[in-house]
Amino acid sequence: MTADDAPSEPTRTQSDPNTALLIYGIVPADAHLELQGIGRYPAPIRTVRHGSIAAVVSEVPVEQSLDRAEDLRAFANLVDDLVSAMPVIPVRFGAALVDGEAVETGLLQPNAQRFQAALDELSGQAEYLVRGHYVEDTVLREILDENPQAAALRDAIGTTPPDASDDARIALGEIVNTAMEDKRHADSETLIRALAPLTGQMSLRPSTQENEVADIAVLMPLTQEKALVRTVDKVAELWSDRVHLRVVGPLAAWDFLAVEPDRS
Repeated sequence: MTADDAPSEPTRTQSDPNTALLIYGIVPADAHLELQGIGRYPAPIRTVRHGSIAAVVSEVPVEQSLDRAEDLRAFANLVDDLVSAMPVIPVRFGAALVDGEAVETGLLQPNAQRFQAALDELSGQAEYLVRGHYVEDTVLREILDENPQAAALRDAIGTTPPDASDDARIALGEIVNTAMEDKRHADSETLIRALAPLTGQMSLRPSTQENEVADIAVLMPLTQEKALVRTVDKVAELWSDRVHLRVVGPLAAWDFLAVEPDRS
């Protein structure tokens, strides 16, 4: 994949009624792409242009279902791969229109000003995810050390027959869950404060795993990637053997400027 001054393809009308154009993202009109699309029979990626902006598309058979997990991963990977070479507004998986004319008149033309402003904002920018997960044994020991009631319940469970310890197990579970939520809130705030000097654009994503500390999306210059990694590494040192932290990216701005497909 490259980006240069070569003009993108002009809008083409898709005449085959058995295919549609899957839309990946919005890019500058002078973007030049050498990629294959997704699906069981991938077609070449091309652009549909309107003025200074263009939609990245590929032809897909209308009868072909794109609901496989590998299709979603391939779609996201393709869009993310564009970020290092050009600004891109990601279009969420599932948006398709019948032909190039529909893409231009139905998507690009009515949103041209908004899309151009977003591309200007995204120039040189990328999304990164800062993800943290607790080391469960370490955090559980913390909770038991900090909460005498939880420690007493644990000891009682250890000396009580299994069929007589249900109430104690339920009570201990409730204490641990509450303590984990408190720790998650405090630790995510610590991580947000550490990242704040690097960017003013952050989004705390919903927790999806019990042992998750935080999943924070940040939008920042690609040139600041090393600074981001250094910052996360410093926090990881403070939380050694307690929390595993990692940085994912660069990615397209899925959490900040993604276009939602029309489900109507």
